[in-house]
Amino acid sequence: MSRLWNFLHMLWYQTTFKPQPLPDDIRLEGLTAIVTGSNVGLGFEAAKELASHGISRLILGVRDPTKGETAKAEFARVAPNCNIRVWQLDQESWTSMVAFAERARTELDHLDIVLLNAGLKRLEFTRSPTGHEAHVQINHLGTALLSLLLVEPLRRTSQKTGKPGRMTITASGVAFDAPIRDVAKPKGGKGIIPWLDDPASFVPGQTRYELSKLLDIMWTRILAARLDPTEVIINTINPGYCQNSFHRVDPNAEMFSKYIAWNSAQGGYHLTDAAVRHPDSHGAYLTEQRIRPAPKFLYTAKGKETEQKLGDETIALFQQECPEANIEKFTKK
Repeated sequence: MSRLWNFLHMLWYQTTFKPQPLPDDIRLEGLTAIVTGSNVGLGFEAAKELASHGISRLILGVRDPTKGETAKAEFARVAPNCNIRVWQLDQESWTSMVAFAERARTELDHLDIVLLNAGLKRLEFTRSPTGHEAHVQINHLGTALLSLLLVEPLRRTSQKTGKPGRMTITASGVAFDAPIRDVAKPKGGKGIIPWLDDPASFVPGQTRYELSKLLDIMWTRILAARLDPTEVIINTINPGYCQNSFHRVDPNAEMFSKYIAWNSAQGGYHLTDAAVRHPDSHGAYLTEQRIRPAPKFLYTAKGKETEQKLGDETIALFQQECPEANIEKFTKK
């Protein structure tokens, strides 16, 4: 019943709500933004909109620099005065993510906006080179590590300007359909991440993608509790059901998207809206470009316990598998 209700709600807002771009009077001159997954889809459109509003410096975090350069050329036509840089970023490589964050720390004199948008969707179990299931690695662990490492340059800028930095993580409304049991009661006495890395936990289809988006929402709340919102505001968003290459692995979703999906530009509006507006959105989930409740489970005692467990496991994993990140200074509340 819950899945049916969520589906009907999705149909309702996809057909009745029209995503809005940033108002023309919002200007971003003097600001620097990082957008990951920015060579295609929602990340591309979000970066393009930031450029069109006068942002001074734009860092494109992309897995394939060649594709990043193609995106850069497009943005340069929209904003010829914007300083656009293409930085390689692979969320399946600890070394790549640490190097990316180190560039942000040392090469940027300020950083105002971070849009963590890179992700993937697969219907079959795939193991990342790190040894983790691919959704766990890219959508959760990669996003979580970058969010921790990019706090420092955001905070440093905030201390100079007196304004909070902004960080937005792309989640999805499909998180409301995620199989809660896989995080609330992992089988075999395993932790959350070890259980999700086990092929026995994987059900072919979209459910693992749904679960990874729930992890994004949980991680946003976890990190928000550790950050001072006067220094860094972090939130997460549902960009809606959009037509783009992201669904190419899922023929059913791709076919259905022809009838009710928004275009990628409309999806991108949600990213920029969350990253630039809503100063009261620290730790919040936004959908339809407004703050809405997160999945109900997260407000229960079991949900809060599960959140705490996920946070502890994630940080412990980074300390073990990626000691070069030196995240200890970010782990204190």
